[in-house]
Amino acid sequence: MFRIITQVTLCFFALSGCNFLDEQSDTQKLKGLLAQHAQKHQIPAQGLLVLHQDKEVFKDVYSSELFKKEHALNKDSLFPIYSISKLFASILILQFVEEQKIALDSPASMYVKGLPIGWQNIPVSAFLNHASGVPEYFERDVKQFTFAPNKQETFERLKAKPVHFAPATKIRYTQTNYLVLAAILESVSGVNYEKLVEQRILTPLGMNSTLRLQLSERYPNVVKTYHVKAGKLIEFKPIQWPDYSAAHGGYYSNLDDIGRFLSAVAAGKLISQTQLQKYFQPYRLRDGNIGYFASGWDYGRNWQFQELGHDGGTLSRVRILFKDKLDDAYIIVYFTNGNSDGVWSRVLVDAVQSSLSL
Repeated sequence: MFRIITQVTLCFFALSGCNFLDEQSDTQKLKGLLAQHAQKHQIPAQGLLVLHQDKEVFKDVYSSELFKKEHALNKDSLFPIYSISKLFASILILQFVEEQKIALDSPASMYVKGLPIGWQNIPVSAFLNHASGVPEYFERDVKQFTFAPNKQETFERLKAKPVHFAPATKIRYTQTNYLVLAAILESVSGVNYEKLVEQRILTPLGMNSTLRLQLSERYPNVVKTYHVKAGKLIEFKPIQWPDYSAAHGGYYSNLDDIGRFLSAVAAGKLISQTQLQKYFQPYRLRDGNIGYFASGWDYGRNWQFQELGHDGGTLSRVRILFKDKLDDAYIIVYFTNGNSDGVWSRVLVDAVQSSLSL
């Protein structure tokens, strides 16, 4: 009997020790991974945050030697989050759906006047999941982007452009979809979109470091974006998006703020978890196939985990991981500011996920 108890006790401590080592090895593995990514892809600056049920599992920043010569990086540095900011619009839309002020199956034209005739029957859900078929709202040549002076003029100019396909038959990612969502939110609430983000998301969650910056160079804590070529940093000048484009870009933030936002989403602080579980299902097209968005969030499955998040300018990515229920969610926030080989943010985050002892 004593021998059996001893063996059980030893096994218990052995397993406990293994778990402890696993936790430590996760930290070491992730530190090593940042260094590997910096070397392999020549990423100038990186920030990584991993949370589990609101508890910090890992948080660190990593500067390449090239970047260190010119800039100081810290855990509060502000990275451009690009299209990650679309998740704010998605959550706001779903909040108003919960409040029965917006119906996802209703046409967007029910809420917004002046949309092109060909858009009149496109439901809100199609815009939310990039299945509307509407064309891009701006022109782009080699040197610059061209924008209309305001949202109303933008919709007026788009009247001359045909839709690419019938709604809910294909997926075509455009910024125009979120321009329409912002117009819906402003129409329903009577509040400017940026103010709405502030009132319903940033202020309640204490996201004081999340800012929409038109002139980011005036902020010393902002991390600039680069392409690395022949051992040199070549700066990418940020696009000067118009004021009315806030639903799809122009925001800057840090690791803690975006981690706080994603944790609040998973914990049901912005939308009830019961409803969110329904919204976090992949959008179904008319032919029965599913798209790769779930209420505007990238959706995927990896082994037993559901993955929801979004890419930011191909450089950064956020992800919520959960099995069946959001109560046990993991959060990954991974910011970078450039590379030499065009590595996609999904590749980087997949490597992080594979390194975790989940």
